[in-house]
Amino acid sequence: MTYDEAIDAALRGLQLGLTEHAHEQYDDMFLQYANECVLELSKDVRPVAHDEVVSVTDGWFSTSVLAHPIYNLIRVRAGDRVYHTRAEGDRIYLCANYTGNVQVTYEYFPPMATLKTESIPLPEQYHRLVPIYIEAQFGMDGDRWQQNRGRTKLQMFQELRRDLKKIQHGATDSYKLKNRGW
Repeated sequence: MTYDEAIDAALRGLQLGLTEHAHEQYDDMFLQYANECVLELSKDVRPVAHDEVVSVTDGWFSTSVLAHPIYNLIRVRAGDRVYHTRAEGDRIYLCANYTGNVQVTYEYFPPMATLKTESIPLPEQYHRLVPIYIEAQFGMDGDRWQQNRGRTKLQMFQELRRDLKKIQHGATDSYKLKNRGW
């Protein structure tokens, strides 16, 4: 689903019509709401990126050289060695005097959409939540009746989101048991 399709679904749901005037009036606001929704849902999805080569100088590298804004650093490797890292601001420390290339695995935030034609960077099952979130946020800015409807839509969004979080989205061979020390 593209952002444009999500905006159209929200316009239909709010009964604002799909006219050119409605798009001119609401597209920028709804795109902002959709970006907020994608950012919020990415905390559930936790997309992972693998940057193959990051140049390290004197044991440090900056997260700004990574392809995406970092949310959580998972692993830094050089060949067969996995490094224990320490973060200080936007810099990551590996070990003293290390210089070379490493492979970085990390969770990231999806980029903010600037065009409506872009695809929503979430798994397909999350796409239907974006129009609901747009409708909820739009309703929260209105009069008492609209705010009530907005709260109802926000509650629906949270319930659907909670249901999706219960479903395991990983590959069947990626499950493992964790020792909880019992």
